[in-house]
Amino acid sequence: MRTQCVPPLITMQKKTTKTWLWLRACLNLLLDTFVCAGCHYAASLLVGTRLGTARPHIWLEVIGWSCVLLFVVTRFIPNNAYSRTARRDEVVAEALKTALAVSVLAFAVFPERSSLQYLACLLFFVMLPIERLILHSWFIRYALRHNEQGIFISDEEGLWQQKALMQNTYGLKLARLEEQTAKQLEAYQVAHPEVESVYMAPSAVSATEFEDIAHTCRKKGLALYVLPLAPSAMPQSLQSECRGTVCVLSPSKSPLQSILNRTAKRLTDIVLSLVILLILFPVFALIAYICIKRQSRGPVLITRHMVGMNGKTFQCLTFRTRHYEAAPSFLDGINDPGYFPFGKFLKHSRLELLPQFLCVLWGSMTIVGSQMMRPERYPEYRRELNHLFSSGYLLKAGITSYRFASPGQGSTQADVWYSRNWGYWLDVRIMLQRLGTLLRETKAKSINYI
Repeated sequence: MRTQCVPPLITMQKKTTKTWLWLRACLNLLLDTFVCAGCHYAASLLVGTRLGTARPHIWLEVIGWSCVLLFVVTRFIPNNAYSRTARRDEVVAEALKTALAVSVLAFAVFPERSSLQYLACLLFFVMLPIERLILHSWFIRYALRHNEQGIFISDEEGLWQQKALMQNTYGLKLARLEEQTAKQLEAYQVAHPEVESVYMAPSAVSATEFEDIAHTCRKKGLALYVLPLAPSAMPQSLQSECRGTVCVLSPSKSPLQSILNRTAKRLTDIVLSLVILLILFPVFALIAYICIKRQSRGPVLITRHMVGMNGKTFQCLTFRTRHYEAAPSFLDGINDPGYFPFGKFLKHSRLELLPQFLCVLWGSMTIVGSQMMRPERYPEYRRELNHLFSSGYLLKAGITSYRFASPGQGSTQADVWYSRNWGYWLDVRIMLQRLGTLLRETKAKSINYI
């Protein structure tokens, strides 16, 4: 099961925690059951059939069979709506898997094929993800209000794991012990009884001390998570796999390595680019053609050979903002004499990038992707990717990228993080943040390009 941080290899849970998890699973099963029964009831109203007149106890049967089918399915498909590390797209994916499995079992159990059963399954496909998203939002708010207190035991080389754990889990607070011994752990737990878990790198202590710490955790009822030794440049999203009785870790696959995710992202690019090109581009292109031609001689559109994360060279289209004969300048965008007046407006508003939606429609670019760079810079960029252990699916160049949403992060690191953590909601957030940044800007940017 994928986690945003390093997954645990050894886990010891409190008895009270197990009881609470069992009770929460039962309540969630009951809630899913009523959602399934509600979908059957809504389908009966839409179809116009009155099942209660023929069979008075039909809804009790529906609730009973729904509970049985959901209980069987949830034994194999986990409900990650209560996970501190699950993204919203992962929650929706697990909910759709559950809905599909329940529908298949329902068709296998009930041999009759009616419009009511088809419509009820269709409604269940819609309602279950909505329910899981509501539960996930509630749990995240609960986790933020009730922070989990933990202890982190590691040497200096493993401090990056402490930062990664706190950044990728909601409400997790970790305190590092100065002395990495079982006595110090027991003394800290006595002084801070709210501590619930211990995260430890086995390389930080000896084998004897590791056994003492494990026994102390078992005696105190603390959850013990053993972290593997991994360099800080390795991806923080790792996948745990079993080879016989040995648990090993491997870098998890990029979400965009899935053909379904790539197809969904491509369809989103086509739809959005068509909407923008059909609504904005004809009128603005006419205005830009008239203004550019009146203020400066030369072509309206210019092309440049650029590359993205995947290393493929393509022709990038933009409106011309400078005089065609002007030499390159490194002055401020407003004061640069190479810009004509309407070109300053295009540069300031970033409307010069509007023709790039044509590149998105052709397939050479994407709306949200990697940074765009000149071909001569790509070898250095590729060395940085290798240093960050980046492999798998490499992004196309985007009109915008994650580095604009995280200005404090390096451009290469931002591209790698986005490729490993891609999601629908992440794309929406990046586009909204980029649009808000453009609306708030009051000063033209520098003319330097990547």
